[in-house]
Amino acid sequence: MTGQHPTAGIDTSKPHPARMYDWYLGGKDNYPVDEAMGRQMLTLDPRVPVMARVNRAFMHRATRWLAAHGTRQFLDVGTGIPTEPNLHQVAQETAPDARVVYCDNDPIVLAHAEALLRGTPEGKTEYLQADVRDPDAVLEGAQKVLDFDRPIALSLV
Repeated sequence: MTGQHPTAGIDTSKPHPARMYDWYLGGKDNYPVDEAMGRQMLTLDPRVPVMARVNRAFMHRATRWLAAHGTRQFLDVGTGIPTEPNLHQVAQETAPDARVVYCDNDPIVLAHAEALLRGTPEGKTEYLQADVRDPDAVLEGAQKVLDFDRPIALSLV
């Protein structure tokens, strides 16, 4: 993992989209301020938690299908706070040798990724601190783990 100290830049006094998403999914990696804003969002559209769950379910189905059909490399950009099961767990359940690179620019995600992203011994799971708006940095970091001469599934979920 590369980048700054995982807790640098984390402000728990203001709601954060990644933590709100975690709250919508029923996770534990959020704060009262995130729940409060999440509840406000529900007044605008009560379907938000359903949309979050549908989003995760799609990622699970797509990853499982890709792994079952031979894909062994995954690049997940904008990964967010790791939520069980995460992409590497789904991919490596089907293909233990799958290689997964998570990429996000959020210090909150970095803090959680360092603690939670553990893959199979046969595969590889890494986290890259980079921004989707800097594709050269994303690709440069990802190629340290992924073989760009072989297929790579790109997840922007």
